[in-house]
Amino acid sequence: MESASLCNRLFSSTVRCPVSNTDVRVVLARASAACCAFVLATSLAGAGDRPHNRYPNELHGFRFYSKYLAPLQPGMSGEDAVRRVLGDTAAVKRNGWRIIPTYTMKSGPVYNPTLGPVYQIIVKPDGVIPMGAVKFSSAFRHCHSFVTEINIDFDVYSDTSGLEYWLHAEDSKWGKKGDLYHVVYGERRRPDPPNAICW
Repeated sequence: MESASLCNRLFSSTVRCPVSNTDVRVVLARASAACCAFVLATSLAGAGDRPHNRYPNELHGFRFYSKYLAPLQPGMSGEDAVRRVLGDTAAVKRNGWRIIPTYTMKSGPVYNPTLGPVYQIIVKPDGVIPMGAVKFSSAFRHCHSFVTEINIDFDVYSDTSGLEYWLHAEDSKWGKKGDLYHVVYGERRRPDPPNAICW
């Protein structure tokens, strides 16, 4: 009977007329498409809620990547991406922190270079943050580094994701032993930061 709906014919307890294989295929195709659309829509709807885990060893209270920097990728993201995320390609301030993107140099003179992708992103506190009592997990390697431009020794705790915490190694006019100097977000690499002695 043409007046009976396909749904009635398939799901009614009393079948009024025979059901063809074509009718079953149509219902299954539509059900499959609806199911796939539902799964895709629900997965996309929740995608923005999942935290980005690019730097999985960020310390609690210092999780700046998902808050300020995502989805920037050192070694890949260019100036346009930095401008979209930070609003500028140079240093910006965010809630007591200064965020400083640094870039690789592609070519040109030092005074006016053609910039490549982001080399690393430095996050510096505006105030003093004592971290001498912090116990870093085994995911971090402890190294010692010296910055000649400012004549300061640092204890550097770094992991293979490119995350580094730089702490003052001794008291100076720039900070006390254990104070946070800055946090570095760089490319994935071996755990030792450049120009450092590690143990």
